[in-house]
Amino acid sequence: MAKETIKTVSLEKTLKVYEQDLTPQFGVDGTAQYVMECLEDKVSPKLLDILNAMLLGFNDDMQLEIADDLLDFAYGQVVHTTGCPSADAVLNACYTWIAEEKGFEFSMN
Repeated sequence: MAKETIKTVSLEKTLKVYEQDLTPQFGVDGTAQYVMECLEDKVSPKLLDILNAMLLGFNDDMQLEIADDLLDFAYGQVVHTTGCPSADAVLNACYTWIAEEKGFEFSMN
């Protein structure tokens, strides 16, 4: 069941926000989860939780691709793209967070 809230964004605009938790319907694939566990010694537990959450909503094959790409970046600073704008946006954000935590700057620009 969606929770409805109303937020005022300016004097002339009001938004209705329907908050849902669909995570039980869109979990993380077992193989992708196994690959993500390999990141445990490369990123903090808090960041690992965030990275795992970023896989939600993608199909099993794309979750595995993203997990593999994150592992390559965390271990060897190798950047992959997928050609899928949504997956690449997620990868870019994740690469940035991993780099920040490791103490270097990352930008795809």
